[in-house]
Amino acid sequence: MIISCAVPPTIPFPAITSLRPLLPDFPCHSMSSLKRSKKDVTFGKPSGFSILGIGKQEAIKYFFGGNATLAVILIFLIVGFLAFHAWNFLPQYKQSLTLYRLSGQEFTDYASDQLEAQKELSSLASQVPAYELKHRLGALYDLEAVHSDFKNKAQKKLIAERKDVQRAQSNLENTLAQQPPVQADIQRAKDRVAESISTLRNRSREILSEIDYSDLDNKSLVTDTKYLDDIRASVTDNIITGETTGFIKGIRELEAKETAIVRALPHMQQLEEAREMLVAPQDAFAAYLKKYRLIASDNKGQAETHSTAAERKEAQLTKARLATSGEQRKIDLIKAERILTETPDYDRLNQPLYQSLDEHLSVQKQLVEHTRLALDSLPGADAFDGPKARSRIDKIHSLGKKFFVTVASKREKMEAWSHTKPVGYGQALSGFFMGTQWVSNSSWQDFYGVLPLLAGSCLVALVAIMLAIPFAVGGAIYVNRLSSPFEQRWIKPIIEFIGAIPSIVMAFLGVVVVGALIQEHSQNPLISWLPSFPVEQDKTILTAGILLALMAIPTVFTLAEDALNNVPKAYKEAALALGSTNLQTVFRVILPSCGSGIIAAVLLGFGRIIGETMVVLLVMGGRIAIPDSISDPAHSMTGIMAQEIGEVEQGSLHWSALFMVGLLLFIIALTLNYLAQTILRRLSKHS
Repeated sequence: MIISCAVPPTIPFPAITSLRPLLPDFPCHSMSSLKRSKKDVTFGKPSGFSILGIGKQEAIKYFFGGNATLAVILIFLIVGFLAFHAWNFLPQYKQSLTLYRLSGQEFTDYASDQLEAQKELSSLASQVPAYELKHRLGALYDLEAVHSDFKNKAQKKLIAERKDVQRAQSNLENTLAQQPPVQADIQRAKDRVAESISTLRNRSREILSEIDYSDLDNKSLVTDTKYLDDIRASVTDNIITGETTGFIKGIRELEAKETAIVRALPHMQQLEEAREMLVAPQDAFAAYLKKYRLIASDNKGQAETHSTAAERKEAQLTKARLATSGEQRKIDLIKAERILTETPDYDRLNQPLYQSLDEHLSVQKQLVEHTRLALDSLPGADAFDGPKARSRIDKIHSLGKKFFVTVASKREKMEAWSHTKPVGYGQALSGFFMGTQWVSNSSWQDFYGVLPLLAGSCLVALVAIMLAIPFAVGGAIYVNRLSSPFEQRWIKPIIEFIGAIPSIVMAFLGVVVVGALIQEHSQNPLISWLPSFPVEQDKTILTAGILLALMAIPTVFTLAEDALNNVPKAYKEAALALGSTNLQTVFRVILPSCGSGIIAAVLLGFGRIIGETMVVLLVMGGRIAIPDSISDPAHSMTGIMAQEIGEVEQGSLHWSALFMVGLLLFIIALTLNYLAQTILRRLSKHS
């Protein structure tokens, strides 16, 4: 048996065995017990520092172990906190949908959906002429808007000069009103007016000479440099006189003449006739809807009153029991008696809705026939020159096919509708996850469908991560494998510094700079053919995605570089020894070896940006609808929570719905993190 002892260094080790009987005070251990002892002492030799029997090393061990435990506890607390506040959502939403059905609102909304689908077609048909005119007239179409923009910018810088002119003119009026009039004073006042107007004119010319088309607030306005000098001169005259200038009058006449020519084109006439056919049946359908929505609204009032009657009556009775005087108790009891708790007769209340099916069929028939005729007579997209006009025509044809399906589907639901059909928890749950409407604080009915918010969050995160991957992963490969030491010292800290920029600063950058640049340059014919281009607004998914990509790059870059560092050096040396170049080694040996790590880095970056709030709240447009493309405005899960949580009553259905959104977002982030950690663990096993 091998013996090890704690002996003074002056005693040679071979003599230990023979000296063993003579050294009873030195503790002796076997090799296995010595290893266990070293393992228990985490940081090697223990120190003499101790508080309450706990040494320095043990304190450090407990501190880090406690932090890990605290993190686990914190995660469970967050989940519990979210679940606690979201717990009542399903019962409350089920109750809300039950009242919605009992009152007949659901029935009238089926018909309302038919009209809304048809109105979308007529709305698109109304947009087409404007886009076609704008394309054909070019800069002439926007000239008056550009003139107005120039004038507004100039007037902001001419406040002092304009006030001086007003004071001079006021002084002249007062001088003229003096009795008896003094000609010398009148002449001095006139000279003063002329002088101030001359100053205003000169200053106006000076300021306008510095204003260019690039200074326009609305970057989508079409411009032409041939009008620039005329606009400046016209704005100067308009500021001085306050009257419509000859230039603007001439532009209006020319625009009216050109507009009349375009509108007289056969396909434009054809479009106008189709639009009129689409609009014609809407009034009759709207009148039908108005009549029965009023009935449903009254039913909803009775249903809501009944739903709270028992609680209100109990509260009134409690107040009566606590009354300090007999008279007050009598009054409270009378009030309690007046609160009716009888269930409304929903069969009778909804009878007019059931009887309206024939009337609905009549207005629906008109709606369908007119829509079919309009779509048949609608000109083809090829007849239009403008790309936006053509896209609207294509969309009308596309939605037109869906319209007839929607009408038939809604009619079937109306015929099968029954206010007595119970609303289950499954319907409430599917209404949340699959619902396409997020409507809060509505006088009609609140809906909490998370699908538009989920679509907005996922789409902007996808855009961001697709933009971030080339820069982040490419940067990590270059810095880690191909760059010089000098470049490594500069590039890596700069990229990582981007992560330290506050998100609100990024949001301001998007509001002021990025959105306007995208909107302006997407109008360029060289890139306007790209999908989703040209961009019509400055606050879109694309704008937010670009900013989120900047925020994701440091995260993905750092994690991707860690994955590259984990590749054994032998791989590189073997590849180079076989005659591969640096690029061949990187792309055929290194990257395949750390592919899982890079995927994990991308997933963690995705999780980082899907939870971002400030940028999406300020830059993404705030439109609650499922977006058609990345150039559309949209809303996100984080944005809706930040926007609405401060104005919601605690414990209400709206409150619970927001916490349901938070819980869903937490689960998504947790799942992404779990996937990334799983991939990293598998990578470490194979490395």
